[in-house]
Amino acid sequence: MVVIPAINEKDFESVKSRIGEAQNFGASWVHIDVADGSFTPNRTWNNPEELKSINNNLSVSVGAHLMVLEPEKVLKNWIEAGVKRVIVHIESLKDINFIKQQCDMSGVELVAAINPDTPVEKLFDNNIAIINHFLILAVSPGMAGQKFNESQIEKIKTLRLKLPNVKIEVDGGINPEIAAQIKRAGADIVVSSSYIWNSQNPKEAYEELLMV
Repeated sequence: MVVIPAINEKDFESVKSRIGEAQNFGASWVHIDVADGSFTPNRTWNNPEELKSINNNLSVSVGAHLMVLEPEKVLKNWIEAGVKRVIVHIESLKDINFIKQQCDMSGVELVAAINPDTPVEKLFDNNIAIINHFLILAVSPGMAGQKFNESQIEKIKTLRLKLPNVKIEVDGGINPEIAAQIKRAGADIVVSSSYIWNSQNPKEAYEELLMV
């Protein structure tokens, strides 16, 4: 199982500290939650210029989870900040072709995310077919520390059955038991925030998830 530590913080010093910790325990990726307070009930750190200032010194690749109302308007700033992948929500997309074109031109991986209450069938739309990597968000967008929504297991199974060759990533409420369930359901990647960072030893928690 591929494990990506998620960073959900309100200030850049905390983001930078988490990135450093993830590098130290050997993560190859980090996933930064970007919540705008409109698409989400909360607001997180949200300054790509600050990320750009440290990007050249990072040994870990950074992905930005854009939980925002208009990802098209902020996409360029995050690409210029040096992120290697961008996660956008189908619920807030207006022009998926524009986003895909911008990502392809910059060599940035594009991931389409879906909220817990959105039917998985929305991912089978022809407009979404240009994407081959999906994120199932198993909690309401925005806040860290929420409990995994068990109904998302069936969504993972359906997506894997319908689109057997895509990458499936799951984010929200992940612990080793949940990771094992979603792996059996067909997921390839888990994203974890609270289980890793709230542990007494984040490195051990990360490695525990890797062993699932």
